[in-house]
Amino acid sequence: MNELAVVILAAGKGTRMKSDLVKVLHPVAGSPMLRYPLDLSRNLKPSRLIVVVGFQADRVQEKFKAQDVTFALQKEQLGTGHAVLAAKPALRGFRGRVLILSGDVPLLTEETVSKFLKSHQARKAVLSVMTVELENPKGYGRVFRNADGSLLRITEDKDLKPGEEKVREINTGIYCVDADFLFSALSQVTPQNAQKEYYLTDIVARANSEKKKVFPFLVEDSLEVMGINTRVELARANQGMKKKIAEQHMLDGVTLIDPETTYIDREVKIGRDSVIHPSCHLLGKTSLGKGCVIEPGCKIANTQVGNQVTIKASSVISECKIEDLVEVGPFAHLRPDSLLRGGSKIGNFVEVKKAVIGKGTKANHLSYIGDATLGEKINVGAGTVTCNYDGKKKHPTVIEDGVFIGSNTALSSGQDRP
Repeated sequence: MNELAVVILAAGKGTRMKSDLVKVLHPVAGSPMLRYPLDLSRNLKPSRLIVVVGFQADRVQEKFKAQDVTFALQKEQLGTGHAVLAAKPALRGFRGRVLILSGDVPLLTEETVSKFLKSHQARKAVLSVMTVELENPKGYGRVFRNADGSLLRITEDKDLKPGEEKVREINTGIYCVDADFLFSALSQVTPQNAQKEYYLTDIVARANSEKKKVFPFLVEDSLEVMGINTRVELARANQGMKKKIAEQHMLDGVTLIDPETTYIDREVKIGRDSVIHPSCHLLGKTSLGKGCVIEPGCKIANTQVGNQVTIKASSVISECKIEDLVEVGPFAHLRPDSLLRGGSKIGNFVEVKKAVIGKGTKANHLSYIGDATLGEKINVGAGTVTCNYDGKKKHPTVIEDGVFIGSNTALSSGQDRP
């Protein structure tokens, strides 16, 4: 009975998002929100990991396909109970605990879920439901308890009787259920409610009627269990995740001058003693080495940065590699597939695209270097342009070590001329 399976419900369109993109693919701190419950589930080491998909199922499966994930298709979205039933074939023969998570709850922590699972076992419950208290619970299913604190019932907002709307404890949509009971109970659930849907919450009444143990598990932090249904809630989740990420980097030895205005995606890595100034965006799979300084207003995406690199104010960098002791900016633009070797310098209003800048080479200002390979210790004067495009084809420019290039120089790469 200690065996664990995880079912993540991710079939809904997310109508209130008002988007052509399925809800669970909307990003939170640079990653689709479904990535969070998936990663959490893997850390729990379940014997089975199932994602229930529906709207844009092909798109979700393509994004998250992996050997350890089984996808179950919910062809019609007829409620949470119906969604869990879609996972039944993937759980054939399973006799342990089933943890049911939502694909739109990205801030839930492994620590909280571990406590939830331990509580389920310690109480010898057949069903446990994670709950939270809200100041304004409107729109959520309310939790009603027995005198001993056990769970009596969960009633959806639209089905509440007069006076019941004052109850502040709500259902988060996260459950732990013994597998045998789960599917036995779901087989008896009917859509006798205002929504005409199959509610997963109806299994609470079934458990109580069979005199089985059913308990709520109250979580203190409402943000952690917040589901995302609107763009407003998406922004709130991004803010919560941003704060969490920033605090972890600071605890790991990174200085963030103003965490409130610093945006760091979840996959970003930063070495100790690096300093990030206000209004910076570190995005995607960016990594910074030790002792780097990122000045205000920089945007760095999917870029690998070495140690003791200085990126000055208002520079934009995407899909590049920067080695140790390089200086970039201010107001520099490094475009994809550029490589800056150790000790090189790219100054203000210099644009580099698909180019290699050799060790110790300097382009201090007002230049364009594209489709080029520059050797070591080259000086590139202001106003230098590599003329790499003839209107039809790109032509590479090669400049060998030690070259001195004066101001206002156009370097033609030898393409055919009329």
